[in-house]
Amino acid sequence: MFNPSEFIKEIEPQLIKFKDEKILAAISGGVDSTTAAVLMYKILGKNVIPVMIDTGFLRKNEANIVKNSLKDIIPIKIIDKSKEFISNLEGLEDAEEKRKKFRDLFYNTLSELIKEYKITYLVQGTIAADWIETQGGIKTQHNVLVQLGIDTEKTWGFKVIEPLADLYKNEVREVARYLGLPKEISERQPFPGPGLLVRIIGRVTKEKLEIEREANSIVEKYLDGKGYSQYFSAILESNKILDQTISADLGEKVFTYKNKATGVKGDVRSFGKIASIDSNCDYDKLRETVQKITKYDITHVLLKLKEKDQDLPYSIAIRAVITEDFMTADFAKIDKGILNKIADEIMDIPKVKEVLYDITSKPPATIEFE
Repeated sequence: MFNPSEFIKEIEPQLIKFKDEKILAAISGGVDSTTAAVLMYKILGKNVIPVMIDTGFLRKNEANIVKNSLKDIIPIKIIDKSKEFISNLEGLEDAEEKRKKFRDLFYNTLSELIKEYKITYLVQGTIAADWIETQGGIKTQHNVLVQLGIDTEKTWGFKVIEPLADLYKNEVREVARYLGLPKEISERQPFPGPGLLVRIIGRVTKEKLEIEREANSIVEKYLDGKGYSQYFSAILESNKILDQTISADLGEKVFTYKNKATGVKGDVRSFGKIASIDSNCDYDKLRETVQKITKYDITHVLLKLKEKDQDLPYSIAIRAVITEDFMTADFAKIDKGILNKIADEIMDIPKVKEVLYDITSKPPATIEFE
């Protein structure tokens, strides 16, 4: 059984050797990067400079929430680069291209700070699931560098310290609690480094970004504190067609969308279609339906909750999962009444045609859509 006290005792001698170095700590807003930064700060003190880059793809009021939550523990400097990130990522469509472009922008920004502060080392919150998924070719996590053979010193001018690289999410949370991080951080929703960027399925636009930011805040408002491992929204284009082949096979209407999403087949990435169904069946019956549909190059199956009889451009997908290590996950069996309340509020956002709930486990889906 994992013991956070023993973990810190074991790793402290490896970190104390940096006591005479200035270190930049990159915080994204999630529990992994924050825990890594606080761990280093508690061991090395003011030689650690924590920064949070506002990429423009953070959740609603995220930077201020994180800074205020940690003001008595660690001093965070907010660097606003939102205009630069959004302008460079707008128009991109391919999931891997988005992640890699974000990685370049992110580390170029950190490289500028490294030079400004005359620092050699960067600490970040890479965990085991990040590098396992990246090395396995499932998706490129933006913070996986040395594990891919990238020479960070040659490319960006810094060496990387990753104190949590051998831990899984549940273990990181235990370390966070042990370090005394406030509950709003230790139990905080996992949030990918690229943030809402990977929840904008398909082409990136400012309009989709702002709609997704608002929809995500509604999902979190209703599902916070309910015990789900991760929950969020994603936005996709609402143009869908009736899939004649799958519909004929299942004996019910199955629609597929223009946008695609990432899944997992075996240990490798599968990039396939998104499908939706309209059903009143219970979750166990729906699980059987999903298993049949995903045989047809479908990575995510969505259950329709609400739909307007209007020609509007966007669909919002709600995602909630139960997992221990984030390597596998099951979709959460949320009460349909709660889902409909969430959907009703999201439907008030302009240009949203429908709201759906993702009923696909990992595998064959990934937790995030991209």
